[in-house]
Amino acid sequence: MYKCIQLKKNKIIYLQIYNFLKGKIETSELTGKLMPIRKLAKLINVSPSTISKAYSELEKNGFVIKKEGSGVYINKNQYQNIFLEDHMESEKFNYGHFNPEFKIDLSSATPNETILPIGILKKAINVILDRDQKNAFLYEDPKGYYFLRKTICEKLKTDDNISVNIDNLYLVSGAQQGIDLFSKSFLSPGDVVVVEYPTYKGAINTFKKIGCKIISIPILEDGYSLEKFQNILLKNKVKLFYTMTNFQNPTGFSMSKEKKLKLLELSNNFDFHILEDDSLSDIYFTKKKPSTLKKMDSKNRVIYIKSYSKIFMPGLKLACIALTDNIKILRKFTYKIMHSGLNQRAFQYLLENNYWDIHMEKARISFKYKQTLMYNSLLKIENINFYKPKGGLSFWIKLPENVSSKAVYLKLLSKGIGILPGILFSSTLDNYIRISFAQCKNEDIDFSITQLNLAIISLN
Repeated sequence: MYKCIQLKKNKIIYLQIYNFLKGKIETSELTGKLMPIRKLAKLINVSPSTISKAYSELEKNGFVIKKEGSGVYINKNQYQNIFLEDHMESEKFNYGHFNPEFKIDLSSATPNETILPIGILKKAINVILDRDQKNAFLYEDPKGYYFLRKTICEKLKTDDNISVNIDNLYLVSGAQQGIDLFSKSFLSPGDVVVVEYPTYKGAINTFKKIGCKIISIPILEDGYSLEKFQNILLKNKVKLFYTMTNFQNPTGFSMSKEKKLKLLELSNNFDFHILEDDSLSDIYFTKKKPSTLKKMDSKNRVIYIKSYSKIFMPGLKLACIALTDNIKILRKFTYKIMHSGLNQRAFQYLLENNYWDIHMEKARISFKYKQTLMYNSLLKIENINFYKPKGGLSFWIKLPENVSSKAVYLKLLSKGIGILPGILFSSTLDNYIRISFAQCKNEDIDFSITQLNLAIISLN
């Protein structure tokens, strides 16, 4: 295995060795004891000090343990228990015996209680109880409360110029359930699904469970890599393209208008459909709301999922999925859709009476201010790269090459601060982190970023 280490002269030697060994450890291809320093140095023709430096990096980031007089061993107890929550609704993860109650939470992209419209919701529930009485507690149509679906269709048309037939609109308990129900109805084992890289892991897990072939293409600041996608289309019969066109998770990138139009053109020419996951387009910090792909779709190629509860009130568990005329959710899966009639009726009241619009305007002002605070603090950190999105709730940060996101996570955890390490999105993204300003308080932002800077300095 060690003979496979190929070194490039134009890159730092010890970091190449470190990255090679780290990758083998993470995939469990390398276990037990590492090759002695002098033996490995002779094998790949480098100095013993170079190998020693690479091993020290592995130890610093928790991958190995040095035992005096014995050697260097893989650390079996570190980084083995990182896993996704079953439905990824909180986008948090468990690490060993980690307590999820952070003092300062930069991991969650769910708004904190200060932004939630408790008083408005209480009023809506009281109105519904007085108006509908016992009917508010009866079972709803499997597609959801009819008048909420009707109101959503009207709002999509007036606010976003999206035309949806009410018969094609289903209410679901969240974007993840929408992805699950559509995928199980539309996809079959062996179907080719193209996704952006990195992307929401919950969607990838759904496609994997069905048995699809998943092909990833890099996402750039203006969206998917067009050149690589076109090459994929020439070599594969693609069934579905999954995308978050505005303020993508985790990168915050948004697809340009030109790439949106090109994607629709390609979908028609190569006969594939597009699943657009829209959770954050309402959190924009520009004068004009960004357009969705669905708005531009004239050929019935886009299946559109929009989450309301994620940025309004997570406990409501409310999203919608708009299908096309020729695609339906199979009846055998509709029984999994569990509706709260009271919640849906209350939310319909809020939408119809413009309380949603008023709340979102206040939320945008609040989040834009918090993004500015975090952005200005991040500018003080050297040797990191990050992009400032025009909306959304987080930053995607590239750490120095030899700094592990897991090690940064642990450093900050000891200070009571939670972040999302890049490893959560892919095993190859260990030098990226995602930090969000949705949950934290304004006064905690500068302190948290200062601690992040100290953690990076200590590991670099």
